[in-house]
Amino acid sequence: MKTLLVHFLPNTRSLTRRLVDAFREAIGDAELEELDLCQDVPDLLSPAAIAAYYARLDGETPRDVPVAALANMDRMTAQLKSSDIVVVAFPMYNFSMPATVKAWFDSVMLQGDTFERHPRGGYRGLLTDKKGLAIVAASGTYSTGTDGSFGMFGPDWEHAVSLAKTEFRFMGFADIRGVLAESTARPGEVRENSLNKGVAEIRAIVEEWYGGAVERTAPADVAAVG
Repeated sequence: MKTLLVHFLPNTRSLTRRLVDAFREAIGDAELEELDLCQDVPDLLSPAAIAAYYARLDGETPRDVPVAALANMDRMTAQLKSSDIVVVAFPMYNFSMPATVKAWFDSVMLQGDTFERHPRGGYRGLLTDKKGLAIVAASGTYSTGTDGSFGMFGPDWEHAVSLAKTEFRFMGFADIRGVLAESTARPGEVRENSLNKGVAEIRAIVEEWYGGAVERTAPADVAAVG
């Protein structure tokens, strides 16, 4: 069983990094491939890429012919399709996922590869044998609150984990989970409790999915800002 860990962690002191470290430790020696979006940046949907995509979709370009404008997208899509479990980890930016992470989803959500048009209308995900997990740290609070007062935004403001889960669902993933460590900008004890809760949730998911992977010594706490 192969796991693909896709992460965007531009801040070396990121609290999301702490959650990712906990995930790595929890899965032990399970097969793991990592995609660092800070180093391997996905392409944006440029005019050239869109033109090439539709030319291939319409049959003007055979699917087995490499297309330069789609090479990076095809590589990342193949990487996704070859994995059994896909984990995406990132900090929340302005209530949602960073643009680089969205660009990765845009790169791999390709008709004919990860979804198709349903004969009776609509769309159907093709990756029905996969599991997906989104791991996110956020400075605000989204489990309670409504108007943003004192950083208490409420669930209507949360578009990071929810969007990642929607993207997985569209591609047909069979089991989709999300871990949101919120309130990381609040005083130490509140922040630590939230992070510890996130780590516990990650370990519980790993126990369920991997059947009790080897647990190593937990990494040292990392002071961070987001």
